[in-house]
Amino acid sequence: MMLHSPLGRFRLMLWLQGLSYVLLLFVAFPLRDAGIMPQAVVWFGNIYGFLFLMYLLFMVSLYTTQKWRLRRPIAIFFVSFIPLGNFVYDWFVFRKLDRKHSNKA
Repeated sequence: MMLHSPLGRFRLMLWLQGLSYVLLLFVAFPLRDAGIMPQAVVWFGNIYGFLFLMYLLFMVSLYTTQKWRLRRPIAIFFVSFIPLGNFVYDWFVFRKLDRKHSNKA
């Protein structure tokens, strides 16, 4: 059901980008710093970079189609740099929007 709406697809991208950031910070960097797998940062960094660009494109698309106020995309952008911030934002903001939309239907 999540992928049937633009907001649902953005929420999936939000989770994927958040997960890639957490893996980069808490898996790839420690692996590199321990000398176990120096290439981990390159691999995870490339994945994170691609997902971050996709995340930004989805966000701009939703901003224009959903008629969001400017503060929402700005908040989403800055929250994405906080480890686990995407998940917390999704929990408190987008779940509330889902409930609001499901009550209208």
